[in-house]
Amino acid sequence: MITSMVFFPTKEFSLKPESFGLAADDVWCETKDGVRIHGWFLQSKNPTLYLLFFHGNADNISIRLPKVKEWVSRGISVLLVDYRGYGKSGGEIKHGNDICMDAQAALKWLLEKKNSNPSDIILYGESIGAVPAIELATKEKFKAIILEAPFTSLKELAKHHYGMAPDLLLKDFLLDSESKISQIKSPVFVLHGTDDEVVPFSMGKRLFEKAPEPKQFFEIKGAHHNDISLVGGKDFFERPFQFAVNS
Repeated sequence: MITSMVFFPTKEFSLKPESFGLAADDVWCETKDGVRIHGWFLQSKNPTLYLLFFHGNADNISIRLPKVKEWVSRGISVLLVDYRGYGKSGGEIKHGNDICMDAQAALKWLLEKKNSNPSDIILYGESIGAVPAIELATKEKFKAIILEAPFTSLKELAKHHYGMAPDLLLKDFLLDSESKISQIKSPVFVLHGTDDEVVPFSMGKRLFEKAPEPKQFFEIKGAHHNDISLVGGKDFFERPFQFAVNS
């Protein structure tokens, strides 16, 4: 029941890389529990850094292509991956830790296939994607970590929307970023819309306050959960980009 309330995967790709002038290589990586995860690797012209992108809970990697194009145009190569059950990825999400295992498999591919180091990698967590991004960042020091509209924990988010959050139902889906963010080893950039109707602005602000230095917060006035990049405009991409490359 929890998975159907939290995760909304789509199999079909609604957008294609070539429509944005992007060339994408198919990536397949295997998780520790044997699930094949699919993604796209998009090479920039001047690949000195990599962005590892973990998307939100709805649709799949295809609708993130407009965001990815902005990073590739700035000289950052991007690995964009689908969680299990999304897009072409196999399996299905049964436990909150599944998306973290998927993220670990994607990181392993990037480190091994591109001969990269954590110091060359920027982690990007979009909404629920902040959960695996933060988890990885507690274990290694990356170039930077960017969190777009992150929530504190699934339990608190459920209480906000439904007025209740039974511990028995959520025991396998803690998704508790608030308890971990102080442990991360990388520079932190947080973006959040003031009018976010899905993840309250106060959650992103609280995570930012508990994150270690160096860090920066970008408050996007009037932005909701799904129009944050449009309302933020050029600064939505340029400010975290400048923060990351200069960290």
